[in-house]
Parts: sequence; structure tokens; C-alpha cells
Amino acid sequence: MRVPRPLAQLGALVFLWFALAAATLRLPVEVHGQGVEVRAEAGMETLAKQVAKQAPRMLEKIAADLPDLDVPTNVEIRLVHKASSLPLVAPAGRGAPSWAAGVAYPDLGIVSIAHASGTELNDVLSVTSHELSHLALGAALHGQAPRWLNEGFAYLHSSDWSAARMQVLTAMAWSGNTIPFDDLDRSFPAQELEVHKAYAQSYDMVAFLARRGRYADNKDEGDRWPFRGFLAQIANGASVEKAAMQAYGTSLHDLYREWYQDLRSRYMLIPASLFGLFIWTFAAFLLVLGYLRKTRNAKKILARWEEEEAERARQLQQELGFQLN
Repeated sequence: MRVPRPLAQLGALVFLWFALAAATLRLPVEVHGQGVEVRAEAGMETLAKQVAKQAPRMLEKIAADLPDLDVPTNVEIRLVHKASSLPLVAPAGRGAPSWAAGVAYPDLGIVSIAHASGTELNDVLSVTSHELSHLALGAALHGQAPRWLNEGFAYLHSSDWSAARMQVLTAMAWSGNTIPFDDLDRSFPAQELEVHKAYAQSYDMVAFLARRGRYADNKDEGDRWPFRGFLAQIANGASVEKAAMQAYGTSLHDLYREWYQDLRSRYMLIPASLFGLFIWTFAAFLLVLGYLRKTRNAKKILARWEEEEAERARQLQQELGFQLN
């Protein structure tokens, strides 16, 4: 039996509607903050209130690095229990990796945050600050920030310290095996190990730019103004290279070399310092062990003396008793 074409089209539309409905996740919890709307899954009321309270403060702190530039005024934050649900709350036509802790959509003013990735709980407030930084930089620079700057800027405004990242940076400092800046500027690598290196380099280099002054002088800390000028130049249409020359008086490649020397000065000493810490700790352990051993021996000696004194006292009593009788 042949189905009439209009009915077939209607059936396809109904099927598509049900498919879309099945591919979305309800967010019944709604909490409003200053310029922020938080929507969350059921059971996340307390966390949603915390995020709604803290998010405006986060945005205000982030905006301090973007003076006189466009910043988000209305932000929507979507909270889900599991990272695997992030694709289900992504804006229409957008995707989301199911392993991420959070995703930002700067052009829409939306961020999605997961409470847990796999079996590990995420620091939701830190992830929120990270994703809001992506949002703010996207609004300020109109999407012109290269990936390394985007990721590094978000790192500046989130406390996601990582021992694994420290290990990667230490390996870079000792081996010199960094990703060439031109490669990092064009795109992030696809291999997992190289991706970790790319993120670590981006985070550390932007942190270096934020604390570097106008001149390559350790005493010239800059108070972040050269860094803010660098971002403002990009926002006003300058290329990243030209913005670097205007803000720091040198090229990005020279800044990259400065960063690597700074990295070596900070991380080359880590293994030696850890070895020194091990020696110090081991020496302290030996001292404590010696003290405990001496204390134990002293207790044995005192106990023996007490036994000897008691024995002498018994002998004396026996002698006195004999004499008295």
C-alpha cells in the first residue's frame, strides 16, 4: 500500500519531533541572579543557587581584564548531573563533547556545566568561572582570539591546578620538547598527549603574558596592564602579532622564547628541589626515629632502675626485719 505523499511528510515531521524531544533533557530548576539565569536538572537546587550567587562576581572579576570592552550582559548557565548529558542540553544545532566538564557558546551567551565527569566530581564553581571566561573573551574580542589565548585566558580565571599539568610542564622544561608556536597558533593537535601539551603550554604562556611588564625585566611586573592592552588591541581589530608589538614592544615569537626561558627557570629546579625535600624529610625521619629509640631505651633504663630500687628496698626491709627480731 502506497502512503500519500502529504501523509508521509507529516509522518516524517512527527518522527523528527519525537526524536528531538528524546534528544533533549528537562531542566526544571530555575534560579535568577544579577544578569544570570541558571537552569538545572531536578535535585540540583542548592548547587544552582550557589552558581547563581557566584557567577555575577566571577563575571565582574573577569571583566577587570577587559576594560572598556564588550562583556556579556545576560548569561544562561545550564547544569547537569553527568558530562554525558551535555550534548542533550546543547543549543539547537550545536554539539558538546560527552567527556567535558563544561562547554561555552560565546555567540549565544550560554554555558553548560556537568557536576561529574565519569566517576569524578567536578569543581563546579571553578568550571563555571572557566567557561564564563570563554564567554567574556568571545564577547570582548568578537571571536578573534586564537585557541591558545582563549584557553589560557580561561585558565587565568579558574583555580583548576593540576598535578598532571605540572608534570607535563616539568617534562617540557627538561626536554625542550614543546609545540612550535606557529603550530600552536594555527590549531590544537589531535593526539591525546599532544593535546595535553597544547593546553599546558597555552595556560602557562598566557599566565606569563599576564604577569610580564611592558619590558623584559623581572622587576617590571606590569600589573596586568600590558596584557590588558594586548587584549584591547585585538578587540580593536589588530592582529595578534601587531597587538603583541604594541603592548610588549616585541614579537610573539620573542615572547614565546621568553616564556620558555621563564618555564625552565621555574620547573628545572623542581626535581632537584623534590630530591632536596626527600633528603630533608628522610633526615627528619631519622631524627624522629632516633628520638623515639632513645625515648624507648630511656624508658627501659628507668624501668630497670625502678626494679633495682624496689629490689634493694625489699632487701633492706628483710635486713631490718631480721635485726628487729
